[in-house]
Amino acid sequence: MTTRHGSAVVTLPSATEILIERSFEAPRWLVWEAMTQPRHLLRWWGPSWCPMVACEVDLRPGGSWRYVSQMDDGTELAWHGTYRRIEPAELLESTEVFEGVPDAESVNTVTFEESDGVTTVRTLVRHSSQANRDGHVESGMEAGMQETFDRLDAILDAADAPAERFRRIAGRFSDRVAEVPADAWDRPAPPAGWVARDVVRHLVEWVPAVIGRSGIGFAPGPSVDDDPQGAWTALADALQAALDDPEVAARPYDVGPPGEMTVEASIGMIVTGDVLVHTWDLARATGLDESLDPILTAEMLVGMAPMDEVLRQSGHYGPKVELPDGASVQDQLIAFTGRDPRR
Repeated sequence: MTTRHGSAVVTLPSATEILIERSFEAPRWLVWEAMTQPRHLLRWWGPSWCPMVACEVDLRPGGSWRYVSQMDDGTELAWHGTYRRIEPAELLESTEVFEGVPDAESVNTVTFEESDGVTTVRTLVRHSSQANRDGHVESGMEAGMQETFDRLDAILDAADAPAERFRRIAGRFSDRVAEVPADAWDRPAPPAGWVARDVVRHLVEWVPAVIGRSGIGFAPGPSVDDDPQGAWTALADALQAALDDPEVAARPYDVGPPGEMTVEASIGMIVTGDVLVHTWDLARATGLDESLDPILTAEMLVGMAPMDEVLRQSGHYGPKVELPDGASVQDQLIAFTGRDPRR
């Protein structure tokens, strides 16, 4: 990917409106996720001199959001609003109130349009009066907005790096773990013979046993039986810290049958994909959102297909499930691993 720093364009379509346009060299769904998930927003929203320090998002029509940023002198600035319309990766409409000027509420409509891998984000800000619009424009918003979008651009540019890929995949698994109802942890789960809790247990047990050969220390976390979310969070945080440390990420070690690899490469090859598939397992067991990261899903399907026989012989996968023509890429991947997405 490449970046388009400083390229946001601000125009005034009417006496009460502001239109902001910015293109990113990234898939539409990836831009959407970065702009709607707190774990991503906290990394880029706001300029460097006033970054976000707190973020609450209830992404549903009628749900609320609140962002808090902090200036170098400790002064906090906050915004909040309510979501009105949500069309994933296409449109997001909400109210917005800067809490320093509580009577100047606006309605913001954000659209996402992708062409040839470039996503253009258009934000139409509709104020109730020209005075409110002019006050918004004269606040210096454009300079801060340019730097804010540049920070997002940098994150999107690194989206293919192992650390960022793991952050996305592990983040989605974390979302599902947090959403599991308390009485659902013992529901049957794929693979056969597991319950939902075992999906987390599997990762918490095997990952430290293999990746720990690199010398990374995995501090004991909570018991999966007592606190599956805490157990998973401890593991995910340790792996992300290793990937975010250039020295640790580049450390070579003997992984076992795959041979010598760096920490970064081993997590990317054998952990990230496993977490992706088990996200579906957990969601299927507990009735949650089963959608997976489309980029890694497609890459895994293409990469695993030539190794069909070897993978079956490994014992890690059951027989491939045959699906009718026209099955989605995600369903094809799930079926390849021996799970039936139709059940």
